[in-house]
Amino acid sequence: MLADASQAAHSAVAQITAIALGAALVASVLLSAVETVVLPRNSFTRITRATFAVANRVLVHDGPNRERSTRRRGLYAPVALVTLPLVWMLAVIVGFTFIFWGADAGSWQKSFEVSGSSVTTLGFSAPSGSLRTWISFVEAIIGLGLVALLISYLPTIYAAHHDREKGIRTLRPFAGTPPSGVGLLLNLSRFQAVDNPDLWRTASAWLLELDQTHCSFPALCYFPESDDTQSWVATVGSLLDAGALLLSANPIEWGEEATIRHQGPMIVLANGVPTVIEIGRAAGLPIAQPVPLVELLPDGSGVAPPISVSRDEYLAAVDRLTDIFTIVDDQRQDAWLRFAAVRASYDEALRGLAGLTLSLSAPWTTDRPAAVGRPRLLTSKPIPVDWSLPASEQDTGGG
Repeated sequence: MLADASQAAHSAVAQITAIALGAALVASVLLSAVETVVLPRNSFTRITRATFAVANRVLVHDGPNRERSTRRRGLYAPVALVTLPLVWMLAVIVGFTFIFWGADAGSWQKSFEVSGSSVTTLGFSAPSGSLRTWISFVEAIIGLGLVALLISYLPTIYAAHHDREKGIRTLRPFAGTPPSGVGLLLNLSRFQAVDNPDLWRTASAWLLELDQTHCSFPALCYFPESDDTQSWVATVGSLLDAGALLLSANPIEWGEEATIRHQGPMIVLANGVPTVIEIGRAAGLPIAQPVPLVELLPDGSGVAPPISVSRDEYLAAVDRLTDIFTIVDDQRQDAWLRFAAVRASYDEALRGLAGLTLSLSAPWTTDRPAAVGRPRLLTSKPIPVDWSLPASEQDTGGG
């Protein structure tokens, strides 16, 4: 009799534990779905992170056929995104399998059949008893809710992707192919639009849209461009570099009203620098918080902060932009310090996103990407990144 009582107690504990584990798994799925679709946060949820990490390890590989490897890499984000609802559904089935078993629905196989029948509303295996019937109703409602979230989620993602591509195409005639900050300024000069505030405001509005969409849905960072000759990271970098070049040539006294020529680049930098940093942080890159534009000034030490653009590259760019501004020899060092101070605020984020997206090579942006590792599978730690530059670039650049 004591043995029977002990066995019954152990069975009750096992059932309660199974119900608790199942409820916790289902709750984690619901939380992941809500945070991914309804109230997106500037990061991946655990389930989303694991799904993308597995898809990355399956699809992203450097093989002998570069074209095939690039094509597989382009499928990475869409495949992971479409797989995510399937992962949610399977996790719900497993969670309710534990719950049904704990509620005396039968063997593990029978509990799995009831759970799968309930979440898909197929009804091929009905539970017995009012309590288990209510549990089945709850699971069916959750399954329908996940389907409804999927129906609303995918169009939102692809609409945001479409808006990103529209912005790239809008700026392509000015930024060039591939995009570059120097090319952008040269083209604006040909159109006599360097001081045109409308163009800078349009670019700034696009940057704000990127901030909103790519921070809310970090999976968009991995979506490839519809045009293989363009890169959203390079386009953003060309805008920021153009603004930094203009500001470096004309020092600003922050206590006075900024000139007309300063207003455009200041707007782009004020919105663009936090954009690339926050997008990188949302995607899991180890990047520090952005600093206000007013603080992006040389520290007075006469030493440029380390950046991936060399002084020689900067001076060569200045020589190409003589139709827009001229920097006399005795002011070139001060101009370089101003440029380096501004560029340092977004250099790390830009290189991290370039390494994350592996886009085409563009001057000063995606041609010097950081070596970004694979997404974490089980932990929420930032993605491992090697920020070191190739030896050829270290010899010429940074300071």
